[in-house]
Amino acid sequence: MKFFIIFFFVTLTSICSAQNQGIVYYGHIESPGKGGPSGLDFNAYLIFDKAASYYVTAKDSLENLSKLEKEQTKEVNGTTQVYLGKHTLPQGKQVYYNRQKDSLWWNKKYKEPVYGREKRENINWKLGSETKTLAGLTCYKATGAFRGKTYTAWYTTKIPLPYGPWKLQGLPGLILEAYDEKKEMYLYFKSLEYPVSQKLVVGPITKAKEDSKYNWITIDEYKELLKKIAERNKTKAILIAKQMGGDVTVNTGGIESLSVELFK
Repeated sequence: MKFFIIFFFVTLTSICSAQNQGIVYYGHIESPGKGGPSGLDFNAYLIFDKAASYYVTAKDSLENLSKLEKEQTKEVNGTTQVYLGKHTLPQGKQVYYNRQKDSLWWNKKYKEPVYGREKRENINWKLGSETKTLAGLTCYKATGAFRGKTYTAWYTTKIPLPYGPWKLQGLPGLILEAYDEKKEMYLYFKSLEYPVSQKLVVGPITKAKEDSKYNWITIDEYKELLKKIAERNKTKAILIAKQMGGDVTVNTGGIESLSVELFK
C-alpha cells in the first residue's frame, strides 16, 4: 500500500515540474444505465506531458458544492432522474496513466472508496476522415469499442500524444472530446492550454487509508465488486417494496446501473 502512495507522489510531482506540459478542461457527465446524458455535469481536467497523463473530475474545489448538494432533476427520454446528496470527493475521481508501464491507476466513489489498477486496454480505434474544429485545432473522428460500448472520439494530431479523458487512450493525438453511442459517458471539450504558461501544481493521487479494505484491486476484482453491489441493491429494493406493500419484482439494472464499464 505504501509503495503506491509513494509512486503517485513522485510521478505526479515529476509531471508538474516537466516542460511542455498541457492541460485540457472538460465537462464530464456520467450516466450508467440511463440511456442518455442525464447525470450531473461535473468539471474535469487532464494534465499531460510526454511521460504520463492525469485526469480528475468530481473534485470539491472544481465545483459549486452548495448547488450540487441540492436536489437536482433532469428529464431524459421522458423519465425524470433525481440526484440527491454529495457526489464529489475532496481529491476527485482520478485516472493516472503511465506510458512506460502502459498502466492505469484510478479511484471510484461508492459507499467505501475503491482504488484500482490495470493494464491499459488496447482500443481498436477506426480512424475516420471527418473533422471538426476545437480550440482552433482540426480534430479527426475515430470510433472504437471499449467495455461494452462504442465510443466516438475527436482527437488532434497537432498534439501527437496518445492521451484522453477518463480511460480512453491510444489515438495518434490528444482526445479533446469523447462519448459513447448513448452519451451515457459524455466528455465534452471546454478549453485547452498547451504548452502551459507556468508550471502546474497538482497534488498526488489520494492517499488511501492504510487499512486492508482499501487495498488496490484489479479490474476483475472491480467487476466482482460491482456484481455484489448490484445484488445488494436489488435485495434492498425488494425489502422496501415488501414493506410498502408494492410489487416485489424489482429491476435495479445490475452492473450497468453502477458503472459505464459493462464488462461484456
